[in-house]
Amino acid sequence: MFLTDPALRRIAAVTNEVLPEHLWRYDTATEDALGDLARILHRTALGFNTTTAFLDQAVQQMTARPELLLAGYDRSLPNMLAAMERHGILADLLIDAYRAWRRHRPIERHGDEHYLLMQHGDPSRGVGVLRAHGPSTWMVLPDAEAALAFEAPYAGRIVGQVTQNEDGWTPIAYTDPAHLTEQPSMIYRLPVCDNIASACRSLLRWWQLRHSALWNSRRPDQLTEHELARLAI
Repeated sequence: MFLTDPALRRIAAVTNEVLPEHLWRYDTATEDALGDLARILHRTALGFNTTTAFLDQAVQQMTARPELLLAGYDRSLPNMLAAMERHGILADLLIDAYRAWRRHRPIERHGDEHYLLMQHGDPSRGVGVLRAHGPSTWMVLPDAEAALAFEAPYAGRIVGQVTQNEDGWTPIAYTDPAHLTEQPSMIYRLPVCDNIASACRSLLRWWQLRHSALWNSRRPDQLTEHELARLAI
């Protein structure tokens, strides 16, 4: 699952950029402006993650043993408020530091694989791994969080492809690329979507429907207008 790291999750939520790791750490040894920015970002990310862990633990303790909070109210509340204030400051500094680093460090977006938030600005809807599969075409593999969010039983597996054309992005659902040529009855062409993220979501929504009691052995062209519209949201 992607974005288990709090700093990366925060960055994705604000910038919609999904990083597989702290890529800036590779620049921390550089003795120039880029290195300075990377070191600031690295320290800020570590601080943000530390306060996140502290607050998560504090909330868990309060939920599990509320009587302990009451017993140590005079001490625990100021500590909690101070941590929350520090966390808010670090959250803003993290984004500022990241954007400063990114201005000096472009990230390749046209390789054979990249990552996409399934829902703009909402990491809780998961990440799609996109793998190049021909001209303007990407195979889509949802991470575990995306599969769970959309109730599609294919975490980390191919759910189809999306292709950019003049009309937008065309999603084609399948679980094996070989089905395109060898078993066309096992591919499902879905309505064209406005953007790549909605096309990826359409694939997951199709598989959720395909594995539900509402499917009734139908193909996409047999769905109701409401069902087709829901696929393309």
